[in-house]
Formats: sequence, structure tokens, C-alpha cells
Amino acid sequence: MRLPHRFAFVLLLAGASLLGQAMVVQPASLSKAALEEPFLLQVNYESDGGHEDFMTSRSRIVRFEREGKVLRMLEDSGGRAGRPRLLASIPIRHESSARVELDLDAGFDKVYSEEDRTGEDYYGRVDKRDYEALRLIDRRTLSVSRHGPLLVFDQEAWTRDGERLVVHYYLSRYRPDPQFQRFEMKNLQHFGFYETYPQRRAGGWVLFAMKFSAHEPIVFALSSAIPERYRSAVRDGVLYWNRALGEPLLRVVDAPADVRAPSPDHNVIEWVTSGDYASTSYIQSDPLTGQILHAHIFVLRETMMDGSPEQQNDHLRYIVAHEVGHALGLRHNFAPGPVTTVMDYFELTQILRIGRDIRAGKPALPYDRQVIRYVYLGEPLDLDALPPFCTDGQRGCSPFPTPTPPESLGIRGNARADHASD
Repeated sequence: MRLPHRFAFVLLLAGASLLGQAMVVQPASLSKAALEEPFLLQVNYESDGGHEDFMTSRSRIVRFEREGKVLRMLEDSGGRAGRPRLLASIPIRHESSARVELDLDAGFDKVYSEEDRTGEDYYGRVDKRDYEALRLIDRRTLSVSRHGPLLVFDQEAWTRDGERLVVHYYLSRYRPDPQFQRFEMKNLQHFGFYETYPQRRAGGWVLFAMKFSAHEPIVFALSSAIPERYRSAVRDGVLYWNRALGEPLLRVVDAPADVRAPSPDHNVIEWVTSGDYASTSYIQSDPLTGQILHAHIFVLRETMMDGSPEQQNDHLRYIVAHEVGHALGLRHNFAPGPVTTVMDYFELTQILRIGRDIRAGKPALPYDRQVIRYVYLGEPLDLDALPPFCTDGQRGCSPFPTPTPPESLGIRGNARADHASD
């Protein structure tokens, strides 16, 4: 997904250049005229440059405040009382009459543990603002680049426990999409979406569903690492959701050969051939409106069943449809009874049946169809006709008697409220 042009970009970057084997990275510079403007900061990070421990950090609206030779990055209070939280103190290297040149590596010395994707069942309906963080030591800049409206800053660092992390920071002026229709989540009684953290409003707290805008195509880019024999099945899994929506809102393209997840420019479906987890997905959104801005999906080859090529591809269709559902914002639905959604876990026989139905172009399952159209398109929801719902962490809601689903599922997850579950 190319980010829309509505975000005006004010961070002017000098490009990186190669000198022999060494990468020389020029620092970022910020227009002084923008210092009073709000910015959107989004962060994701991975262990050892791989996906074995990929995470997102809570997206935040920030403002900058000059204090001598330091630019203080403060979290916007969002109308809450109290002094804004200091998130980073960024040294100013040099300045001109129009710009300040920043040492981002020195300023970004931690990543906050709260994940971007959350829900009231693990967090509650009042914002507690947990500032627990991983302290980063021995930091060095890997790259600083401009991607349309974004400043993208990639950093290598170590934790105090000796773990190597690669941290990806996305920073842009905050310009919420005026066409985006927020969807307030009242509860998780009838259906489930991931939610923003609670926001204070007159009369109480509100949470909004995390979802893409329905006013522009939702584009998923297939990693070049996906073998040719599986690419059609991956496409089928993505486009299942067009049948649920009743319109061709989702599109599939081939990612450029050098693009991998996480990507600031594309919603990448990444092909992973080894790892300690199974297939999973992550989303990052506007923290105030819930509009999803980035989606990262990882499909682990090892969790696909052994069998005929047709069986493997049908298995893969279910896996991808399930993970794309999460990338669109949907939560699990583990309600017992007839099969009504791809957002459940199933035994292998049922998985293959769902995959065959997706391949044959059969209608989307009823829960998926009714809920996605209600939240994305505003179609009326008939609660009497809506299939039952329950999700992770709710009392008595588990797809299996054991906390971990069978390996044949091909997806990661445990039936508890866990920010890192699929």
C-alpha cells in the first residue's frame, strides 16, 4: 500500500551513500516551521534482524519542544489533564535559519512495550498509559530515508540482556484522513475488532475499531520469496475478503524484489521458511481514529501440511484468509457450533474444506460477511441473524481443550489475551 498524499511531509533528508563497504548515513533535518505541528510516530522492531520476535510498539501523536540544543519529543496529551510525557530528548547537531539537524540515534534510546494492536478484554476501557520500555544500548543508525510522507529511521541496538534488535521508526506530520469513518466499539458482545487504546471524551471513554479506510483500495503485496506454486493460493486467501465485502476493495500486487516485511510502503505478505512461531500478522493504526496504516503478515512454510500440492494450497488459502482477516482488524471468533467464519481454529479436515470453498469461489462465511460489511461499509447488522461470537480471553472461550492449537492449523495463537498472538 502506498501511503496517501494527504500527509504533508516536512522532514527533509539527505540521502545515504556507500563508500566502499561502509554506509555513511546523513542525519535528518526538521523544518523549524513544523516544530509546533503534531506528528505521528509508529515503531516496530524485530530480534536479530529476523521475524522470530517481531513486535509493534504503541503508535503515538507527538509534539516537539525546543530546549537549548535539544529537541524534546512529547506525547500529545489528547485532551487529558497533566503534563505531556517526555518520550525522547533528541540532540540538535547543527541548525540553519530554516532547519535543525537531528541526532535521532542518540535520542531514540528505548522502545515502549505496549503493542499497537490491543483490545478492551486485555487492556480495559480506561487508558492506563503503561510506559514500561526496553532500554536500548550500543545503538547505531542503519539507515535514514524518505518514503513519501514518512521519515523512516532504522536502528540497530542491544538490550541490557544482550539481545540484538532492529528497530524501525516511521515519523510524519499528523494529518488524519478526513474521509475515514471511525467506528466506535461499544463492547465485544456480538463481534470483535482490534481497538484503539481508550480515549477520553465528554461523558466517558471511547474506543474505535482498527480498520482500513473503505474509500481507497486496500493493497497487499506478495513477497518475491513466495514460491510460484503457492502464489495463486495466497491471492485467493486475500481476495476471499472481497466476497465478504461484496465489492473489490482488496487488491493483490507483486512486491518489488527488494521489499520485505515490515515495509513503510506496502502491506507485505512475507514468506518465512524457518522460525519459532507459525503464521501471524500485525497492524499499526492512527491511534486516535483507528485507521490502519500498515499491515505486516508472515506466513511460515513449516506449518503447512504435508500432502498433495492441492491439499497444501487449500491449507494455505485458509491460513492467508485468516491472517488477512486479522490484518483488516478482525479478532478471533471461537464460538462453538457450525462453521461461520475463517477467524476460528479448526481441525485439518475442516481447514481443507474451507480452502476448497475459497478456491471454488463460494460465498464468504456468514459471520465474516455480516461483520465486515457493518464495520467497513456501514450496512445494517441484524443481531438476530448474526452467528454467535466469543474471542480470546473471554471466560470459557477456547477453540481447543489445550492452550495451543494443533500444528496442522498453520497459524500461531493461544486461546488467551495475548498481544503477540496471531
